Amino acid sequence: MKDLPAFFILTFCVCFMSFVPRTNHAQPSIVWDSVIEVSTQDFGNKCSRIVLNSSGNPMVLHGKSGNNAGLYLSIWDGLSFGAPIQVTEETNIYLSESEGPRIAVSGNRVAVSYQISGQWDTGAYVVISEDSGLTWGIPYPLAPLATEDHFMPNIAFDGNSQPWAALKWRTTPTYEGVHLFNSDTDSFEPALNAGIATAGQPVCECCPSNPFFYDGIFYDVVRNNNSNIRDFWLLKSPDGVNWGEAIDIDPADWYISSCPASGASSAILSDGTLVSAFMNAPDGSRVYWSSVDLSTFTLIESARIDPLNNSTENHPSLSASGDWLVAAWERNSSGYDVMVSVSDIGPSALSNSIFNVTEELSGHNRNPSVVYDGEFIHLVYKNTASGTTHYLKGVISGTSNIERLDEGNEVWTLSSTPSEWLITSSISEHTSFTLFDLNGRMLDSGEFYENMSISKGFNGRNKEISRILHVNNGTKSMSFKLIK
Repeated sequence: MKDLPAFFILTFCVCFMSFVPRTNHAQPSIVWDSVIEVSTQDFGNKCSRIVLNSSGNPMVLHGKSGNNAGLYLSIWDGLSFGAPIQVTEETNIYLSESEGPRIAVSGNRVAVSYQISGQWDTGAYVVISEDSGLTWGIPYPLAPLATEDHFMPNIAFDGNSQPWAALKWRTTPTYEGVHLFNSDTDSFEPALNAGIATAGQPVCECCPSNPFFYDGIFYDVVRNNNSNIRDFWLLKSPDGVNWGEAIDIDPADWYISSCPASGASSAILSDGTLVSAFMNAPDGSRVYWSSVDLSTFTLIESARIDPLNNSTENHPSLSASGDWLVAAWERNSSGYDVMVSVSDIGPSALSNSIFNVTEELSGHNRNPSVVYDGEFIHLVYKNTASGTTHYLKGVISGTSNIERLDEGNEVWTLSSTPSEWLITSSISEHTSFTLFDLNGRMLDSGEFYENMSISKGFNGRNKEISRILHVNNGTKSMSFKLIK
């Protein structure tokens, strides 16, 4: 057999261990219903965003420019999407896939933030519905007297169902501004500098904010600009006013002298782990994820969702329910398609189950937005052939978790010595591998030819550390649980 050129090594103490059993897992899959057009092309497919109302039904925000220009909300009634509801009478709305309108929900309250095109100082607005999107009030200006940029608002709700918005504030340098709502004056407060704890403080002027509220704390994920290093940072405030904490959640250190015009999407798992996804380009435009322990406010790790992909990727959307994490993003490989991946053992395992959900559809399919409610995946995206927003509902089957022992396998054989595991392939071709810990955190990945050795690891009490090894030769995949 040919020697393995390189393999992953864990620090260990020499100690005799017994035979390692083989295991297999039920790889997650998704069963999708038929594609549904959210509305006719008369109401557009720009800046599509999906949320769920208080009844658990999907609501889709979508915009139209030119004839019949405006911002609309289509609500699922149990059988189909109803007639689009006009969110605001304003028609000159800045409709940008990266920088355009956003929507948030808290109970029966629904809020939409948007920017009037050409009015970069006073044109940031929020409009609110008190009846789950059926009727809409008079829009609130975020900065009605501003003489400097207040651009690209992104709306969120706090724990009291009060709206707050993050945006880009001022120019050269641009700061991260946060507007809180004052219920006494029925208006938004002036912008606060939320990025004071970041390196260099300025942020990218055209990368949208990602504000959210969790467990009594205000958070915001923004792309920072520290002398043209465009890292993502997580900002934190106990009250929305004092933004004295921030951590770099993006170790890529992408250096570029222009604004990438792309932002982050975030979801929180049942154990309180924050997962954020974003486009980076130190090795070409690819979608990365980062995980953060919110209880300690520390970065856990970061990696690409699909480390073997070499096509252009962008516009990720994340959603989580319980242990399940769902990611959607666009990929350009001889045309744009929407990719979806799922995992119930953390973001590292997203690379094990990647599906092209629009491969058989005509036209480009772009800018996905996804919500997972614990039972169904609700996905929308822009279809260019029809000029409409498409909706897909899917159900996850299987699991990423190791479930059972498997003694029979015609491709790979696993054996052990006191100091290492050895995996051998029965066919002479390259196999890709990914090594995880039991929390689904990726430790290493790469390729091997015919055989690979992995040194055993032990903790301080000389107990062997278990690992999960996933292998794939392009036609078959399998996971081994490397245990005592």
